[in-house]
Amino acid sequence: MRTTLLGRNLALLGTIALTAIGAVACGTDDGAGGAGSSGESVTWYTPMPEEPARRLAEAFERESGIEVKVLRQSAGELLARLKAEAGNPAADVVGLASGDTGPLAEENLIRSYESDAADDIDDRFVDPDGYWHANELILIMMGVHADRWEQETGGAPIPQTWDELLIPELSGEVVMPNPTLSGTGYTFVATQIFRHDGDDDAAWAYLDGFNDLVGQYTDSGGAPSQLVATGEYLAGVSFAHDLLNVRDAGFPIELVYPSPTGLVIAGNALVEDAPNPEGGEEFIEWLQGRDASQMIVDLVRSYPVRDDVDLPEGAMNLTDLDLVDYDPVRAGDMREDVSAEYADRYGI
Repeated sequence: MRTTLLGRNLALLGTIALTAIGAVACGTDDGAGGAGSSGESVTWYTPMPEEPARRLAEAFERESGIEVKVLRQSAGELLARLKAEAGNPAADVVGLASGDTGPLAEENLIRSYESDAADDIDDRFVDPDGYWHANELILIMMGVHADRWEQETGGAPIPQTWDELLIPELSGEVVMPNPTLSGTGYTFVATQIFRHDGDDDAAWAYLDGFNDLVGQYTDSGGAPSQLVATGEYLAGVSFAHDLLNVRDAGFPIELVYPSPTGLVIAGNALVEDAPNPEGGEEFIEWLQGRDASQMIVDLVRSYPVRDDVDLPEGAMNLTDLDLVDYDPVRAGDMREDVSAEYADRYGI
C-alpha cells in the first residue's frame, strides 16, 4: 500500500519539493560568505524554508535597495557554522529560536540591539536584553496520514495527547527530525522535558518509549511532513506550518495538537563583528514590521507575534490550545547536554 500511495502522490509532492530546493535570493550555500562592508548586501543565515526566505529577501531588497544573500540550513547546522566562524563571521543576521540566544550571547557570537519595531510586538515575545528579535510562533505537532490510519486501524480515534501516541499501531511508523541536528526535533524533546515538570527521569522514560516508534530520523525538520504526506510513514513529528502546507496541497493529513502542545518563539539575531552591522539592523527592523510579519504568516503558515497580523488559514487559535510551559532560556542552556544524551541513548 505504501508503494501505491507514494506513486499516486509523487507528482504533487514533487511540486512542493522543487519549490523548496530552488536557489535562494542571490546566494547559495557556496556563496554565503561574500557579503562586504559596503552596505550593499546583507548575509542572512536562516532555518526558514527556502521559498519564504527568498521571497522575504526579494521584498526587502525592493524596499531598501539592499541585497540579501541567504544561506538556508537546519538550526543545528547554522549554530555550528556560526561558532566555527567566531571572530570572522560571514553572516550579518542569523535566524534562531529564542532559547538559542543565551549561549550565543555568552560566547559573544551575537549582539544586543533595541529594535524600534518591537514597540508593536506583544511584550511576551520581546527580549528585554535585545538579543533575539521575534518574528513568528511555531507549534510542535504530529501529522497523521488519515487514509492509512482509517485503513489500518478500522477508523479508531486518533490519539490526541503525547501519552496516547505510545501505541503498538505506531511502532516503526513514526518519522521525526534528528534532535541533534534539527530545531524541530529538539523542540519536540524539550517539550517532553518541560511537560514532565522537571522530572527528567519521567521525561526520558517517555522518550525511550517514543524512540521505539521511530522508523526514521531525518536531518531536516521539514522532511517528516512530506514522508507522511506520501504515506511512507503513518505519522510524523513536525512544526505546524510544514503540516499545514502539505495538507493544503491536497494530501490526506490529519493535524494533531498533542496536549500539552509545545510552542517556541522564532526570530533573528544580529551577529557580533558582522561585515554589515547597519544593514543587519535595517533588515531586523523590516522583518518585525507589519507587512513582513504578514508575509511570514502567509508564506510559512506560522503564528504571528503582532496583534495586527492575521492567523494562517486553517490554524487553531492559540487561546484554544493547551500549551506547555516552554522555557526558552532553559531550552537553550540545556540543548547541548540533552542532544548529547539523546545521541548516546538512541545511537543517532
